[in-house]
Amino acid sequence: RVWLAERGAADVPAPPEDMIFWLAIDTIAAQLDADGELDELQGLIEGLSAQHSGFFDEVWRVDHPATADVLEAMGRLHSDKKAAKEARKAAFKARSRAGG
Repeated sequence: RVWLAERGAADVPAPPEDMIFWLAIDTIAAQLDADGELDELQGLIEGLSAQHSGFFDEVWRVDHPATADVLEAMGRLHSDKKAAKEARKAAFKARSRAGG
């Protein structure tokens, strides 16, 4: 989608929400593995959860091997206590879903 838009393609459809959530988990997982800049990562985490209402209600269902770990990190790094708690609850759901 980004590649198409950068090349001026018209009528590029928006990606489905489940793809957005998968890409969000994948991006945060990569930054966590790379020991990325904490302020930048925190901004990304807070921006994602603010941009999508019900983010944590949906994202725990993402079929990505790092979903639970990313959600745990989001729970540690989010500055809003309510959102941090939602992230930790979502991490628990993701682990339960994965059988671990």
